[in-house]
Amino acid sequence: MMDAVKTMWGERSPREQWMLGVMFALLAVVVLWLGVLYPLAAAQRSAREALIEATDRNAAMRAKVKLLKTLPRGVAGASATVGIDQLVSQSAGEAGLTLERADAQGGARIEIAMASVRPVALFSWLAALEAQGVRAETMSARPSPTAGSVSVQAVLVRGAGQ
Repeated sequence: MMDAVKTMWGERSPREQWMLGVMFALLAVVVLWLGVLYPLAAAQRSAREALIEATDRNAAMRAKVKLLKTLPRGVAGASATVGIDQLVSQSAGEAGLTLERADAQGGARIEIAMASVRPVALFSWLAALEAQGVRAETMSARPSPTAGSVSVQAVLVRGAGQ
């Protein structure tokens, strides 16, 4: 095999040998670029983006843990004396949510509806309510006309779950 290649190479003029040498060198550069360097650079960019995303999630979780540690341990206190309708309305306003409907059903139960809310904001608000002793008994969420939002109907009750 090598003898055949040497024979073919020897049959070429010096000008052809130079042109073939330059062609093979350029081919090696292209193969090295497309086969090794480009995939490594893409993998590095992907890893950097994943690291940035993970760092952001870590910071958000640390902030939430810090917030949870500052919350009172018990349900007793001001939230136990305030009516559930006032508590839910006030906390929704503080969270930047708009209640379309809030019908109190006794002192410890309220039915709410929201036309358009982002799921992350909704579940953060529900978690804050749970820390104050109010939990969702039933909830239904459907996609709303606004992209990335849902419309929600829920029944919230005060007290511990089963």
